[in-house]
Amino acid sequence: MSRFLRQATDAGVITPRAAPPEARSTRGASFARVLGATGMIVLTVLLLWLLTDESFRVTEADVRFEGLRYADEASVRAHLAGLERSPNVFRVRASEIVADLQELPEVEAASATVTVPAGVAVLVEEREPVFAWSDGEAVWLVDGEGMLFAPASELAASTQSADASSQDPAAEQDPDADQPAGVDQPAGVDQPIEAGQPVGSAEAPDADRSATVDPALRGLPIVEDERLVAEPPGIGSHLPLIDLLVMRQLLALSPEVLGSRAQALQLRVDQRDGYVLQSDRGWQAIFGHYTPTVQPPDVVPRQVQCLRWLLASEERQLERVRLAVSEDSCGTFTTFGKQG
Repeated sequence: MSRFLRQATDAGVITPRAAPPEARSTRGASFARVLGATGMIVLTVLLLWLLTDESFRVTEADVRFEGLRYADEASVRAHLAGLERSPNVFRVRASEIVADLQELPEVEAASATVTVPAGVAVLVEEREPVFAWSDGEAVWLVDGEGMLFAPASELAASTQSADASSQDPAAEQDPDADQPAGVDQPAGVDQPIEAGQPVGSAEAPDADRSATVDPALRGLPIVEDERLVAEPPGIGSHLPLIDLLVMRQLLALSPEVLGSRAQALQLRVDQRDGYVLQSDRGWQAIFGHYTPTVQPPDVVPRQVQCLRWLLASEERQLERVRLAVSEDSCGTFTTFGKQG
């Protein structure tokens, strides 16, 4: 038997057969499923730890406030929904805290920052009081818009000046005045005040108009409003605009501005005379009632000018001045009588 060799050609080369595409995708998908399942388990365990571990619970001690002066911190905390239940820090929303705080009348603006593991920092910007207003029952802080935004009843016991109506006018006379002691009765005759006179000037000692109880409120003027109202005011209510305009102008007056020798001034409003500025020297300036048409608030500067002129010449014996300004008159005034 004889053998022979045949030259190999491409047709005779045997190559390994590749695995089908379906097998490759099945193996890759199985690995991805295992990896995904493992990741989900790890994330679930991590999430459960973050949501249940006590170190991530926000307690009362973890909530810090800055900027509170007039609002009571306990009341502010109680107003923040959910924080009293020591929630998980990841369930605390800074935007919700800010929205809750802006519902409080004392708060002008606020911001909040939530930090891990369990911190909440709250910055509060409160309304700024421009004066205090009292209706005889309570004292309220009033902002520039006339809102009664916080009670300040501790101020009721101490106002910026003494009640001059309960003092003996003779005790307030200037020791250098050309009048004997014991002057306490009005002359009984009103004298006209001429308009257009030059405004007098007189030196006035430094006056402290800040007789308040709380040092944080020192320097805040107070309006005593004795008028009858249908409904007692409450927190968040507003003074009438016309009253706000008048009060802000009259409260800006000081003994220095008026050229007076008084040490302190007190503004009150009553049913009969309207706005009355009272000094610790015994004189009263009646500014009257204000309405949008009969006597609008923009007449106050003319009344102040008349009062300054009168104080420059008559303050030592002045008892009461009624400032009813017109084109040719400032009003009327009375002086203390003399005892023989």
